[in-house]
Amino acid sequence: MKTLFSKWIILAGILFFSINLTAQDKNFYIFLSFGQSNMEGAARIEPQYKSVNERFRMMAAVDCPDTDRKMGNWYTAVPPLVRCYTGLGPSDFFGRTLVEYLPANIKVGIINVAIGGCKIELFDKDNYQTYTATAPFWMKGMIDAYDGNPYKRLVDMAKLAQRDGVIKGILLHQGESNTGEVTWPSKVQKVYENILSDLNLKASEVPLLAGGVVPADQNGKCAVMNEIIAKLPETIPTAHFIPSDGCLQGGDSLHFSAKGYEMLGYRYASEMLSLMGYKAVVPANFDKPRTGIAFGKIDTIRYKSKTVGAKRKALVYTPPGYTKKKKYPVLYLLHGIGGDEKEWLRGGQPQVILDNLYADGKIQDMIVVMPNGRAMRDDRAVGDIMAPDKVKAFADFEKDLLNDLIPFVEKKYSVLKNRENRAIAGLSMGGGQSLNFGLGNLDKFAWVGGFSSAPNTKTPQELIPNPDEARKMLKLLWISCGDKDWLIPFSKRTHDYLIENNIEHVYRVIPGGIHDFNVWKEGLYNYSQLLFKPVTPELIKKYQNIPPEGKPLGQPQFSRP
Repeated sequence: MKTLFSKWIILAGILFFSINLTAQDKNFYIFLSFGQSNMEGAARIEPQYKSVNERFRMMAAVDCPDTDRKMGNWYTAVPPLVRCYTGLGPSDFFGRTLVEYLPANIKVGIINVAIGGCKIELFDKDNYQTYTATAPFWMKGMIDAYDGNPYKRLVDMAKLAQRDGVIKGILLHQGESNTGEVTWPSKVQKVYENILSDLNLKASEVPLLAGGVVPADQNGKCAVMNEIIAKLPETIPTAHFIPSDGCLQGGDSLHFSAKGYEMLGYRYASEMLSLMGYKAVVPANFDKPRTGIAFGKIDTIRYKSKTVGAKRKALVYTPPGYTKKKKYPVLYLLHGIGGDEKEWLRGGQPQVILDNLYADGKIQDMIVVMPNGRAMRDDRAVGDIMAPDKVKAFADFEKDLLNDLIPFVEKKYSVLKNRENRAIAGLSMGGGQSLNFGLGNLDKFAWVGGFSSAPNTKTPQELIPNPDEARKMLKLLWISCGDKDWLIPFSKRTHDYLIENNIEHVYRVIPGGIHDFNVWKEGLYNYSQLLFKPVTPELIKKYQNIPPEGKPLGQPQFSRP
């Protein structure tokens, strides 16, 4: 009897251990991807893209003998992520961005089933055979790789994956082959609801993220479809549109380049991270105009500059509901070396970003002043913008700002006139100005931000010669830059000095970011949310994004603003 009992205990222990070996890992986040050729990935897989964090996994949806991949098994997500010879796509960068931002104990898995050139009808489980029967011969071979039913293969793989982790979202990139079809959202709805039902998932817990096709600003042949894709949330409340504006095409006006996929994948990831409540990220539509919200107002002002000896122009944004019965803090927002007072308006749409933030209740009421940071009589961005007198004019703007512009704004508008209610930030050359002027005048500014700060930025020792004073007087110091911007060493050296001297600050490195408005808009969106509020260590941690030590920066890229 004793022996029998002992054997039962041992058997139970083995059974328990076996169950635990295959138990679902709640920290393994799984995402399903489907669509047509852009989701397959059409960019060439260069050597630099083959280095992948082991926390980013992919489940093979087909057998690939040449790479020793077997259907239904997990592998490190080295591209290709779809079939054996597909290219680089948005899901590559989606996963890479997620593991960059998520805690180190979380893994990310992708299951990608996509067919180049297909309509959404191919994923309709009730009618796919009708579509397949009329599909062109070159497509049928790709469909056959999934035993003739890509939808079923996606669901079958997802069921296997559910043993290992938790499905957190569904990514869709499709629409080119359905261009102009206003019924497309309802067709997508059916596919989405079928996936949820077949996998016993809840829409509230598994959102659908749908990306835009090559946009009009990239001469996209199917760009009109973006208007239809953007309306998908009207049909599916848990769907989210991922805009493709500015995402670089690959040369055929139908597919994106590797850089375009990187930008698009980052936007997918940013939206997903935001939905999951992780690190501060930028929602996909943060810079898109909304209807049904209150709007701020932008005016042009002319002020007398004793520094320059002439009248100068600036733009002033007043928030929705601005009234002289209330006193407002002020943010001075500076432009780059090739810009003027209208550069932010042209490239960054700050009024849209701010209006949306007000609508969401995420920022304090404030006035935003956008001056011309080139303090000279002819302050136009013409001719040789790197000429010594024009470069000197950016340094001279410090006097114009402090002695002429700020007093004018404080006389004309109903504003608070103390340092605690005065902020400064800027992009590129303006980022250098902001750090130079803000940190050099802590009696005037308590909030300082530099976005992709340029070589005009003073050395850290010059910026902050007295760390004790900076610690006491700064409400917030913000430094952000893209990791593929060749100017990032200027931001990093300041960050390193601040760490050495125990000065609290946000250092935010944008994965895949270059020297452009995608980074600068991100900076404005996040920086503005912290202004004129208590800034806690928890908030600093939320917005901080420091790459792992020793991580190589990407290829230098720079487009002069």
